Amino acid sequence: MNERQRRAWVFVGCAMGLSWSYWGVLLALGLRVEAAGGADHPWVTHLPGLLGPALAAVVTARCFGGPGAGAAFLRRAWAHWPRPAWRGWVMALSPLGMGAALWCAWSLAGQPLPQSSAFWHFPGLPAQWGPWAVTLAVVLVNGVGEELGWRGYLTELLLQDHSRWATTWWVVLAWMLWHLPLFWLNESMAALVGPMLLGWALGLACGAFVLAQVYVWSGRSVAVVAIWHAAYNLVVATEAGHGTMAAVVSSGVMGWGCVTALRWWQQRDVP
Repeated sequence: MNERQRRAWVFVGCAMGLSWSYWGVLLALGLRVEAAGGADHPWVTHLPGLLGPALAAVVTARCFGGPGAGAAFLRRAWAHWPRPAWRGWVMALSPLGMGAALWCAWSLAGQPLPQSSAFWHFPGLPAQWGPWAVTLAVVLVNGVGEELGWRGYLTELLLQDHSRWATTWWVVLAWMLWHLPLFWLNESMAALVGPMLLGWALGLACGAFVLAQVYVWSGRSVAVVAIWHAAYNLVVATEAGHGTMAAVVSSGVMGWGCVTALRWWQQRDVP
């Protein structure tokens, strides 16, 4: 096992340890995160646990690189943004564009739109929070918290020894396992246990290929994939996105991911 492999194992173990510790405390207390819009326990949230991968990346970088390595990693991770700048924003906000187009089509078809507040009812966040607070929280915790680790650290590390196809599958396996406690903690994810679980696993795998491709296309920009991830979750995970919206957007992402996976499988020798 070379040093990069050791770093990868330490990162994955640290990410799970940090996230699972927080989620485990909530489970031990008998608490659950309600679906978007729930009001019984609005203060119970799984979101702090999503910071585990980002914190693990900094800890692992410092562990193997010594003092200053964690700060150096953060500087490198945020140093990239596509040129011209508009290209990065188009990539980063494409899930919101897809959602807006679908809601416009929905409205033109004469179907009623959800109440405006439903667009900001996000699982794990207080229902009374406004759009700016919800967006900022989701970008920082759900976007940066996950992507700084899974793409900015683990994907970047594995690409040095593996093809894009193999790298993404290793990330998929770690990412799936990391989610495990949420099937007991989060009501929205608990509802997937059963036949729908296979669909969730396929969706996550396809999403990993999409995020990996966005990461590569953007010149390995953590900021772009973090915003993309947050934008996607704001479309499909809010109260307004449940049902048809989530199904259509998720199907589009799954199709994109399958095409990417097939192309990268055919190019397995490409780093």
